[in-house]
Amino acid sequence: MAKRTKARQSAHNEAVMTVAQQLTKQGWKVCADRPGYCKPKPIGKRRRIPDVEATKRGATRLIEVETKGTVRSDKEQHSSFRRSTAHRKRTTFDILVVED
Repeated sequence: MAKRTKARQSAHNEAVMTVAQQLTKQGWKVCADRPGYCKPKPIGKRRRIPDVEATKRGATRLIEVETKGTVRSDKEQHSSFRRSTAHRKRTTFDILVVED
């Protein structure tokens, strides 16, 4: 996992909360790697945790929030999430890149 400056970490955390809140309003059951939410399930051999895991009517969405500075350095983690979703029915993986 890449290291972020305090400002970039703050932008990341805010974006994770925004995504989690929006999905909750849309009726998804949301786990997010933020206080106040259940923690998403670890994935892969390295037990990586996505920023958001949302489920609704048998569908699952994994969402990873990145800042411009981390989107390239977290490719191994993204690959793990993509492999995991490829083996699950009705599961998607998205990367959201936020301004920092």
